[in-house]
Amino acid sequence: MTGVVEVAPAKLNLRLLVGPLRPDGYHEIESLMVTLEGLSDTVRVAHAPERSVTCRGLDEALRPEDNLAWRALDALDAEIGTSLPPLAVEIDKRIPARAGLGGGSSDAAATLRAADRLLGLGLGTSRLERVAAGVGSDVAFLVAGGCRWARGRGEVLHPASVPAFEAVIVVPDLGLSTPAVYRAFDRLPAPAKATAPVPERPSALPAWVHNDLWPAALACAPRVARTARDLRAAGATATLLCGSGAGVAGLFPDREAAERVAAGALRTSGRLVASVSGGKP
Repeated sequence: MTGVVEVAPAKLNLRLLVGPLRPDGYHEIESLMVTLEGLSDTVRVAHAPERSVTCRGLDEALRPEDNLAWRALDALDAEIGTSLPPLAVEIDKRIPARAGLGGGSSDAAATLRAADRLLGLGLGTSRLERVAAGVGSDVAFLVAGGCRWARGRGEVLHPASVPAFEAVIVVPDLGLSTPAVYRAFDRLPAPAKATAPVPERPSALPAWVHNDLWPAALACAPRVARTARDLRAAGATATLLCGSGAGVAGLFPDREAAERVAAGALRTSGRLVASVSGGKP
């Protein structure tokens, strides 16, 4: 299939602070998000007789119209005020589902970028981010990616920077539902507000990373704790729940250490997904 190809990178919430439930059903968040090098999907968008979304490598069955990429095309229709010509979206998956790595959201953002290029719409990043905000909470950030603070329900974005880091991501042999984790969060005592400036030195990053959803994820799936322990035993300087889980990221002091663990030093019941890099150069 010819057409326009876009890379859809995974994301990591290095810091995720969760507020109370809002009237719209979302939680107020404050999160430092980064896109990752070393783990991504590939999205191709092309002209077709009728709209379709196919996803290769996805473990779970999903109707095409339930895919966020389909919803992204619907949102683009609404933005330009007329029906788009029919497009075929092909997604090659590497980012695991239900792992908190933003794979579906990144695919939707890549679909928006690819459709914009293919059709010559010239919407630009700011307008695409506005369209993306109506598709899903992480989609707006993933239009341009990089490193940014996300506030509101994730659609209010501000530039940021963070020291470069290396991580190994492992996903236990289970999936976590984002709504289920947030429901568990609402049943637990509200977390203390964890305020601290972003560190400038890489050595200070492990003490700074934080995710308010850890206790809720552990309540839903206690086995996640074992994955974190395995990563620490392999030399991780910190472990971090990926979004709402079930993926766990272990931070490592350098690329060599991360690659050594990814090459086979890690013994865990979970599935090693990738050794990744992030942060500013």
